[in-house]
Amino acid sequence: MNSQDSSPFFSRNPAPETDHPLSIRGRFGRLSFIGWYAFLNVLSFFASIAFSLAVGIFNFSTMTLNSQFADLLTGMAGLGYVALLVFYLYFYIVITARRLHDLDKSGWMMLLMLLPVINVFFILYLLLAPGTAGLNRYGAPRPAAFWEKLLAWLMIIIAVLSIFSAGSLVSYMMGSGELETPQEMMQKGTAYF
Repeated sequence: MNSQDSSPFFSRNPAPETDHPLSIRGRFGRLSFIGWYAFLNVLSFFASIAFSLAVGIFNFSTMTLNSQFADLLTGMAGLGYVALLVFYLYFYIVITARRLHDLDKSGWMMLLMLLPVINVFFILYLLLAPGTAGLNRYGAPRPAAFWEKLLAWLMIIIAVLSIFSAGSLVSYMMGSGELETPQEMMQKGTAYF
């Protein structure tokens, strides 16, 4: 008789709980956090475009906004946009809380995002800090799915390319004279004093 057969019923280990990614319980590593954040933004972008086309706020053939844009937002379309906003905020809170759980912090720390300047450092902390290894009070680490890793790395590459392209655009505009250099701005600004 093996040890599994001789153990009493109540001492058996419970079946492991499945981790649902859209539940606030659980953990997200860095790549899962970036991947789900990217997925949420792409999904809400296309949902808002589709909703704008459906209610007639945006005309796809002429690429223009409806002239009664403010009137449309005060009616049922406004409620639709509020629903999209609530959807976005709820899932943003879920993925941020799960990332904080990976860092063994309470989800309530996300209120730091409401403080100016501190929110920039807080987001950098969420993106760069490694999660706790092994179990913590929020459970075991969740392995990132392949699509989360792929989407996260695409977002990282796009962000780096965007920074480089913005820098090169500013450099070009300063060189061509379309934009003043910082030294020229300082000289013009101190001319009044």
